[in-house]
Amino acid sequence: MGGGSITVHQKPSREEYFNNPARFETQLGLWIFKSGIHPFFTEKVGPRSVEFYSIHFVASGKVRFGWDGSSTTLSEGDLFCLFPGSVYTYVKDGDQPSTTITWTAFMGEQVPSILQHVDLCPELPYRQHAFGEDTLAVIKDIQRLLRQPQLDSSLQLMSLGFQLIHSIDPNRDQHLSAVSSASDWLESVLAYMKLHCTENLSVEELASWAGVHRSHFTRAFTRRYGISPSRYMQQLIMEKATRLLSTEGTSITQAALSLGYSDLFTFSRAFTRYFGMTPSAFVTANRSSSMVSE
Repeated sequence: MGGGSITVHQKPSREEYFNNPARFETQLGLWIFKSGIHPFFTEKVGPRSVEFYSIHFVASGKVRFGWDGSSTTLSEGDLFCLFPGSVYTYVKDGDQPSTTITWTAFMGEQVPSILQHVDLCPELPYRQHAFGEDTLAVIKDIQRLLRQPQLDSSLQLMSLGFQLIHSIDPNRDQHLSAVSSASDWLESVLAYMKLHCTENLSVEELASWAGVHRSHFTRAFTRRYGISPSRYMQQLIMEKATRLLSTEGTSITQAALSLGYSDLFTFSRAFTRYFGMTPSAFVTANRSSSMVSE
């Protein structure tokens, strides 16, 4: 008698990745010790005490967090921090089907003062409405690098560690509001893109220039203008290409080089994909149209 196979779909399990820091990382005063994620979190953790500083982010659902005899319920967008010397417990709270927590732990002599700067201390080790998608994107980048221990990612991890802390800085929103009221950063980025569209700027470089995280930059730009930053950059380049190719005496090769393309083939392929015709066909059609109008 034949038997059929049964596919069992297992829920994602807890993952944790440790950093093997370079010596200069540990001398910085703040360095990433480990990072992890626990989808479908249910079981109680603790009572426990740690020897590092671990910021836990409630990515979905609710968590009951306890510390040194006190407790509170935290929801999506809230965070709590484990400090050395205190005793903690945390467990899923409520009947939501999915609760996910993710964390990144730090070590270093500067960590206590840096955490205090973002309103976290042993006496009040949690914050509500403290982070968003940009924070989770940084954590994903950290975990991606930690999953590849064979690569030397020391400098990137150092940068991401400070980016993560900055993303939960309560003063950051005040600063962005002040900048927004003084001069709209999206309008400034738009002007910058128009001026530098031929310099092969990446979305990461544009976001860095604007002083925001890549994911936040892309969402905000697309929401405001109805087009992604990369697509808008392509649009600017192609509009400039048509102006150049419409100018008498400008060759296709000259146009390609002035637009930042390394060779004629790459430009021709991009132009054809965008307009549905080759640059030479565009030049021919444009000149024919000019002759008719004359």
